[in-house]
Amino acid sequence: MDRHDSRILQLLAENARITGADIARKINLSLPAVTERLRKLDRSGYIEKYTIKVNRQQLNLQLLAFIQVWIDHTKTVPVKENLIALNEVLECHHTAGDYDLLLKVLVKDTLALEELLVKKIKSIKAITRTNTTIILSTYKEEINTKNF
Repeated sequence: MDRHDSRILQLLAENARITGADIARKINLSLPAVTERLRKLDRSGYIEKYTIKVNRQQLNLQLLAFIQVWIDHTKTVPVKENLIALNEVLECHHTAGDYDLLLKVLVKDTLALEELLVKKIKSIKAITRTNTTIILSTYKEEINTKNF
């Protein structure tokens, strides 16, 4: 990956709908060259998925929270698989430290969060404890494109 590929990734991270022609114009390459570079970035795994960022408020999904999850590893329950199958779970991270997993969840309101916690997450037999942090405001939520 060279500086042109890095710049292509930065432009796509800023706007996944940018056209190949716009990319070509911004990095001073021909459209066929940009198209070939995009194919190579896709095939080599640098690009996993093209996506959008939706407005949570417009979808009436107002409550964002992080949930720390402790697991009893003596029980043979597929905890990770059960958690990532939940639509409300946006992210699931295996962590080092006091707890085993960190979940990022998005729900409509506190009632929906309670239902998620009590009926779905805590019903998984190997989960021994959770700790929830509700997010009041988000000031930054993106990938730092300068690292490409």
